[in-house]
Amino acid sequence: MDAAALEQRSLPIPDGLNAPEDQVLELARVWWNGTGPAMNIRPALAEPGNIGVVLAELAWHYSNAYAEHHGFDQAVAFKAICDSWDLAHAKVQAANTESAQ
Repeated sequence: MDAAALEQRSLPIPDGLNAPEDQVLELARVWWNGTGPAMNIRPALAEPGNIGVVLAELAWHYSNAYAEHHGFDQAVAFKAICDSWDLAHAKVQAANTESAQ
């Protein structure tokens, strides 16, 4: 897929970015390629722990979007997201432990 086709399918910049322009940062772009994510990230926040806040907000907003657009119960969708995070996190930790030995 070329860049123009991707741009046509991109999400809009959100309304309400009411911080000064020099404080507004795009942190990530994530695509699903059919088997897994492909992404560009920008580690621009001074505190890495703030990314945990971003990820938690993403999970919450995704669960609401699945409820609104796909008819899921929001709490069930949120649990599914959290459960899959735990599973994926455990796999990454196991793979990193194995490769470090």
